Amino acid sequence: MKIGTTDFEFADTPMGVIHGKINFENVESPYELFKKHCEKFKVKINQDDKEYKFIDTQVIPELKVYFENGTELNGWGGAISGMEKDDFEIQFGGITSELMQSEFKHHYEEYYGNE
Repeated sequence: MKIGTTDFEFADTPMGVIHGKINFENVESPYELFKKHCEKFKVKINQDDKEYKFIDTQVIPELKVYFENGTELNGWGGAISGMEKDDFEIQFGGITSELMQSEFKHHYEEYYGNE
């Protein structure tokens, strides 16, 4: 089930981490979606504030990220954090240096320069 897209606007290149805002598609309550999913699959939630609808998860194994061409992004996986009245962000770790250079070249070059 596709829940949205991201541009992975940010990166910690040497750590192999990319992250960015999630642009949801047909999701009424992102907080409820992630809360229910984490409870169902026993994914650890680092912080959960029902009043503000804020959630911060650890890596969600069932969460898959795909490039526009349909290829799955490989790494440790994605974790979610955010608050309903603001934005939600995905943080995806375990990106190899080779993948960072090929698929996230702008982040690689911003950090290392044009090698």
